[in-house]
Amino acid sequence: MTTAPPADYPTRIDDQMSAFPVISPLGIRSRLLAWPVGRHPDAVIVGLVGFLLSVAASWRASVWFDEAATISAATRSWPELMRMLGNVDAVHGLYYAGMHLWLDLVGYSPFTLRLPSAVATGITAALIVLLMRSLGPRPTAILSGLAFCLLPRVTWMGAEGRSYALTTTLAVALTLVFLAAWRRGGATRAVRARWWMLYGLLAVVVTSCFLYLALLVVAHGITAAWTHWSAHRSAATAASLGGWLLASMAAGAALIPFAIDVADQSGQVSWIGPVGRHTLHGVFVTQWFYKNPAFAATAWALIAVGLAVLARRGRRQADALPARVPSVVPSANRPAHPSLASIVLPWLVVPTVGIILASIVVSPLYSPRYLTYSAPAAAILIGVAVSALRSRSLVVVAMAGLVVLAAPQYLAQRMPEAKQQSSWGEVAALVSAQRALEPADTHLANTARANTAEANTHEANTAEAIIYGPVRQHPAATTRVIAYAYPEAFSGLTDVKLAIPAAETGRLWETRYPLDQVTGRLEGADVVWLVTSTKQDWRPSVTRHLAALGYGVDAEWSLTGVNVLRYER
Repeated sequence: MTTAPPADYPTRIDDQMSAFPVISPLGIRSRLLAWPVGRHPDAVIVGLVGFLLSVAASWRASVWFDEAATISAATRSWPELMRMLGNVDAVHGLYYAGMHLWLDLVGYSPFTLRLPSAVATGITAALIVLLMRSLGPRPTAILSGLAFCLLPRVTWMGAEGRSYALTTTLAVALTLVFLAAWRRGGATRAVRARWWMLYGLLAVVVTSCFLYLALLVVAHGITAAWTHWSAHRSAATAASLGGWLLASMAAGAALIPFAIDVADQSGQVSWIGPVGRHTLHGVFVTQWFYKNPAFAATAWALIAVGLAVLARRGRRQADALPARVPSVVPSANRPAHPSLASIVLPWLVVPTVGIILASIVVSPLYSPRYLTYSAPAAAILIGVAVSALRSRSLVVVAMAGLVVLAAPQYLAQRMPEAKQQSSWGEVAALVSAQRALEPADTHLANTARANTAEANTHEANTAEAIIYGPVRQHPAATTRVIAYAYPEAFSGLTDVKLAIPAAETGRLWETRYPLDQVTGRLEGADVVWLVTSTKQDWRPSVTRHLAALGYGVDAEWSLTGVNVLRYER
């Protein structure tokens, strides 16, 4: 059903997209100071809530494997990054480039790695409020933004050094531009063309950031067809539908080379299993309500209520529309506005169904976190349901209930081993603390070599060396990923088995020699460290090799998933 914005709220989405109209130089300063706080305080406040929830204690959880991939890619030189993207991870290339610029600016630490995601989460929450203010009343907009901030998947992505928060921001931004372009259906051809060109260009950028976002463009197409059909195929909606079609086709053509590159690298997602019964759990729990079944059950009930509320309102507005709001009846000069249901329902359903169908027909592609960008649609429906409650006290109780349900998982996400039970931070702290106990002359020698550790890998005049063993669940890498995540703890150690550093391989990870081919590198080393997986346990074989060279085990520690040994001679 086509609907009009509430009578008591005249702001249109195209007004918001034109926040900086042409003004005189004398008015620029006052306009900048007034926007967005002056015009959109609700969006700013909700955005700050989202940012603060995300950034709080974001540094506590240990870095894990996927974040190590970001570090490996973003901390190499530009030519090395471009070479890598030609072989692997092209699907994340735009994100890696952005992180390269960011880390060049501020330097790497677990906090700076995750800070952009916290900022993106806050921006997304603010954009949701702006989106909903153009489609519904103020309370629904605020509640939708706050519900988004509480989703377990959102609190996870806001403290994650990957692209999921950014792609979610881009999804809401693309939807805003889609609606602004749609409303130009009755404008001149030149005006329509400019807005749909903007939509097409943004669709290219968004999809280049993450290929799965192409399904959001498809969802917008369903919204366009839905609105056109509901408006009895008026000339204005036909113009808007045609604009979407041309923009999406142009964007699709521009993205063909990128899609081919990503398809050629599809082997990197060979870890994804086929669709099965576990997929239902992924869709209904993991996808947006990560590891929180109680929140998921409540949220899905609210989503169902939200859809029912929208359906009821749509019927009522359709019955009353000609008498109450004759100015928005579809005409040649004014396209019918897409209803909220026509926007959020395709956004909620199409990406998930599309990826699952592709997983069945082509190859396994479905991973719950890849659908993070549909979380705003779920949050909006939750906001609609809560705002439909009859009293303010019931609204407060409902939101407080969501806070209570979200709190345990939120706190768990800030624990040291929250990410795939990674204990890398603890391993690094252990190694750093033990090395600090070394004799002063050894410590100074290692510190002096900190800036030339890679160069020294082929020399034998260092006091300490390290052997990196397997890392759990990731056979292509080694525990050197811990050193990428926490470089200071391992600074100055000679990597005995290193063949070609990661940045020079054109891949994410380094190549390595068998230990028995490089034992000569241990000459002159008084201490040797071994960091290895608890599952693929290298301790017996390495201990035998080192015993033949006069080394014995001095100390041994077992942490979650990782064994650490210190040898001396």
